[in-house]
Amino acid sequence: MSDSIEYDKLAQNFLQKWKDYILLYFRRPSDAQDINHFKQLISTNPIARDIANNARRLCHIYDNPEWQSKVFETLDLDLIYSNVDKMPLDHEDQYSDNLVKELLRYFKNDFFTWCNKPKCKQCGVDSYQEPIGTTASTIEEQRFQCGNVELYKCQRCNNITRFPRYNDPTKLLETKTGRCGEWCNLFMLILRSFGLEARYVINFEDHVWNEYYSPYLKKWVHLDSCEQSFDEPHIYSINWNKKMSYCIAYGKYEVVDVSKKYIVQNQLPRDKISDSNLNLVCRIITKQLQQGLNDSELYRVYCMEEQDYLNSRGNTQRKSSEIPREDRIGRKSGPKEWTTSRGEDGRT
Repeated sequence: MSDSIEYDKLAQNFLQKWKDYILLYFRRPSDAQDINHFKQLISTNPIARDIANNARRLCHIYDNPEWQSKVFETLDLDLIYSNVDKMPLDHEDQYSDNLVKELLRYFKNDFFTWCNKPKCKQCGVDSYQEPIGTTASTIEEQRFQCGNVELYKCQRCNNITRFPRYNDPTKLLETKTGRCGEWCNLFMLILRSFGLEARYVINFEDHVWNEYYSPYLKKWVHLDSCEQSFDEPHIYSINWNKKMSYCIAYGKYEVVDVSKKYIVQNQLPRDKISDSNLNLVCRIITKQLQQGLNDSELYRVYCMEEQDYLNSRGNTQRKSSEIPREDRIGRKSGPKEWTTSRGEDGRT
């Protein structure tokens, strides 16, 4: 018994020293030379500047209690939780995975719609709509972070329909339609509203999706609400045959280059910024995001990233030959001619 007690004390002492070491490492101020180089990159490199701007916009915008209240007022919570309760549960940590899977199903099938062309305000259909350009947003549209408005003319009645591209997710709770940007934006708010750790991922070749940290799988799990996809990071480069260069994830406490996770094949040149400079930009922004954390929060974030690294290593780099042919059908969201024009139809 005494040996066991001594062993426990030794283990606890070792764990505390390890925590102290980790906290000391993460509390250490950034090197002045690195800070100066970071500022230079932000001012001279467009990619670095975009990443910094995205971080300011995306990392904390969804932690808005008023916005989150609107989510719970709008979604059918009884249906969502009823379906979750029917799902198999092998471990209590699996509950959040089941919740996320149901949110994906509900969001795609019961709540949000894909908008290729808006329905004519007069005819009520979209089949006769033709794009005729864009125009500036009105003052009312600007209230909901709309910077671009697409215009469509109905070839049957000549009516002009506006399609504002709103960036305010609470407005999307009303419109319930959009393309991948709107889908990812609103789904990010929904994930955060349910108290889930979530990140917003931007691919430089014009697609966005989400990630969620699974306590059960102990890793950041890929989510694409447009495709109702859970933990399928290979779908873009293999299923869609999409060519990509950079994929950056924006969380509450970190900005991370996750390109290796998603670009399994079809790697485009990464020549817009060197990997060392990209890592520096992400590291400095991450340190800024973590400045306000207390010791327990900072250590929790560290453990999440370490678990993700250990559990994801080697698991996402699937080969094309490992994916069944019937699964490599290309993008499901959006019309076929659109996905083909974007090179996302799965064809080689």
